[in-house]
Amino acid sequence: MTARLESAPLPADPVHPASSMLRIRRPSSAPATVRRRRLDADLDRTHGSALTLVSAGPGFGKTMAVSSWVDQRRATHAFAWLTVDPGDNSAQTFWSDVLAAIRSSGAVPAGSALDDISPATVFGAREVDLMLDRFDALDRPLVLILDDFHLITSPDVLAAVAALVEHRPRRLRLVIMTRADPVLPLHRLRITGRLTEIRGRHLAFTPGEAARLLAAEGLELASDQLADLYRRTDGWPAGLRLAAMSLDRTDLAGSIERLTGTDRVIAEYLLEEVVERLDPADREFLLRTSVVDRLCADLADRLTGGDDGQQVIDRLVASNAFVTPLDDANRWVAYHPLLRDLVRHRLMLERSALVPGLNRRVAAWLAEQGEPIASIRYAIRAQDWADAGRTLLTCAPRILSADASALAAAVEPMASRSASHPGLYELIAANIVHLQRQEFTALHHNTLDSRQYLDTAPPDLRSTATALLDLFDIAHCRMTGDSGRLIRLCRDIRATVRDTPRAHLPLARHIEGMASTNLGVGQLWTGDEPGAEESLADAERHLTEPDMELPRLGVVAYRSVLDAMVGRYGRAERQARPGLDLVDRRGWASEAQVLGLSLAMGMTLTARGRADQATAVLGRGLAVSTWQTDRLVRLGLAISSVEAAVLRADGAAALAADARVQDGLARTPAPPDPVRRWAAAAGAAALITAGRPEQAIDRLGDPGDEHNFATAWQRVWLARAHLELHQLARVEEILRPFVELPWRHREPMVTAQLLLAVVADRHHRPGAAANHLATAVELAHPEAIRRPFLLLADRLGHLVRQYRPADDRSGSFISPFAALAPGGAGPVAAPVEDLTERELTVLRYLPTMLKAGEIGADLHISVSTVKTHMRSIYRKLEVGNRRQAVERARILSLL
Repeated sequence: MTARLESAPLPADPVHPASSMLRIRRPSSAPATVRRRRLDADLDRTHGSALTLVSAGPGFGKTMAVSSWVDQRRATHAFAWLTVDPGDNSAQTFWSDVLAAIRSSGAVPAGSALDDISPATVFGAREVDLMLDRFDALDRPLVLILDDFHLITSPDVLAAVAALVEHRPRRLRLVIMTRADPVLPLHRLRITGRLTEIRGRHLAFTPGEAARLLAAEGLELASDQLADLYRRTDGWPAGLRLAAMSLDRTDLAGSIERLTGTDRVIAEYLLEEVVERLDPADREFLLRTSVVDRLCADLADRLTGGDDGQQVIDRLVASNAFVTPLDDANRWVAYHPLLRDLVRHRLMLERSALVPGLNRRVAAWLAEQGEPIASIRYAIRAQDWADAGRTLLTCAPRILSADASALAAAVEPMASRSASHPGLYELIAANIVHLQRQEFTALHHNTLDSRQYLDTAPPDLRSTATALLDLFDIAHCRMTGDSGRLIRLCRDIRATVRDTPRAHLPLARHIEGMASTNLGVGQLWTGDEPGAEESLADAERHLTEPDMELPRLGVVAYRSVLDAMVGRYGRAERQARPGLDLVDRRGWASEAQVLGLSLAMGMTLTARGRADQATAVLGRGLAVSTWQTDRLVRLGLAISSVEAAVLRADGAAALAADARVQDGLARTPAPPDPVRRWAAAAGAAALITAGRPEQAIDRLGDPGDEHNFATAWQRVWLARAHLELHQLARVEEILRPFVELPWRHREPMVTAQLLLAVVADRHHRPGAAANHLATAVELAHPEAIRRPFLLLADRLGHLVRQYRPADDRSGSFISPFAALAPGGAGPVAAPVEDLTERELTVLRYLPTMLKAGEIGADLHISVSTVKTHMRSIYRKLEVGNRRQAVERARILSLL
């Protein structure tokens, strides 16, 4: 029998019983519905698509969202709504219901051929084609909405709907709401741009929408309470509504904390709507894989013992079973937090004996994937302390990397056992926690205890355990400032590493790199600058792995400090400034590496005469540090702060800063001799600035014969103190080593030459004075060293004004100091305002041929931002163009 196409009025008879009439009515929007304009905008795209697919699991508010949209648009659009039921798997019933919905929409004109169609028992492709042709006779554009379409499984009905989508009647658009993607040509529609998709991630409430929903339910939550509830529900609309029903209004915080997938109301909903609708094999899959927060096919196979993990994952995602894809290919997925809570609870109740074994499988799989920290967490969940300890030994050096906090958190349960169940692994875990918390006294005592258990370590890991305990001792040495012991320990570790077969010490590169770093630091503070240079270069060669970025930055920091000490200020800045930019980008502004980078940058800015900028960057380092951090670098920051105050000619501030240095030295058990000498030199500078040169001489004492950074400055400031007392012969005697032997410390050499020029001038030896001044300029100009000229400007006088530069560059370098000397043209005006760090960066590009757009591309900023910075630079330097800005910046030693 074929479909009857003759005219037939619709009676209120069994063809369209009352239940069918109800299904073609649009559900009303709830009074407390939250208007979500972003979803309205998504649904508005229906008018440009062949199909709009609203696909999400139960409770995502598909029906409510579309109904609310219809409410907003029904004045300008016609809508036909059909809520599908299992009976619609008959083509005749399905199309009868669709036609009934269309006829009730008001879009079918009187006398339309659509009124003639009355599907009979056979309604095949020919009849569908005839009906689709008649859709073009609609009076106005119509949106046909099919709700609960996942109930359609009939191949005939699915084929007919596919034909409807492909035919695309001119005045008809289709919206399908479903819990699972239908068997329709979705891929073809997607790649041709004819498919609009609205999925669970779109339907999930935003935090703001969640707040409005809860407010409509009479719940006003604090921001932290809302954030906690949102995290637990992941924005699932039904979860939020069920939570609103469950929350105790007299104890909101407590009831939110107790809200999980095991909550009775939520559990009943999830069991009925999600879990019990899965087939038994998929429920078992969900149960076994619920122990992890993220899942991939390989991990799923490891947990289930099967080989169909990807197929099951794809099936769960397609059926919207509260499984969220984390990438476009479903390689990684996550279960909804509430579903995960429920299934884990069921696992513990029904199959608790499986749980330790499942966690062990996850731990083993993660270790194989190179994720040791996550592996430790799962081994601890399985209470497999031995496996957790072995894995810990393979990754413990990460305590010095950006993973430090994650590692410490992972081993916390093992560390808490160290008092009741002391053992090598437990004590090492406790040490990692102590190191992360900067509890160095406890770290030291724990390390001593740990050595008693070294013989319990597996033979293949004993060398690693020994080296690790040595690294803990190194951390204690850095905190106490014991550089002598630090150097001995580091040399011992390097020797052990080089004598141990790699098979017995898999982390040899990490350990040797860290030992070399700390050896270089110890050598730097004890005055062995060539040794420090060699050790730090060796460390950088070893710390090449991506997870060692933070330790590698520590090497960069101390190489920068070393460069600043010897006067390689250009190289120091080229390393330290990007390092500080990196810590800001990475969110590492409170890491210990900031101290060394700040010290190097502060020393460089001071040498170049930028006292205010130096004070700011040194203050940044001091703000990060405490006396429980690296003792000597904190002392270095404090000493450099004294020098910056001296450069500002602020005697009171310099003396106050020096008092803080003395307090720090008193707290340090055995400060290295060069650090004490550097502190003495800076303190003497403060006393001289305050007009007390005799006290400065007493403070400095005998400068000694060593050729290092500290003794160089000690000699220079001792000579300056005697100059203040007009003891010229003593000045020459103190500075004689700078004349007789080459020193590698450029800025003290510059200062010494200027002091000798002043002495020669006092002795009326103009030729010698000019030669000393020329040598000073020759040394200072390449590194833009301005501080010695600024500090001695009142003594250089006519020497600078009479100086005949060898070339234009050296002339432009020294000319500003002539104006500073008595009788000169007056001080060179500094910029109206200090340039910001970003403006200084842009300023360095101005002497190049790069255009504003090219500068922006190099700095990853827009051309308009570059131009804004350039205008600000011109204003602050009081110039009118780029060439003048470059000239002015060179005069001010900004370039």
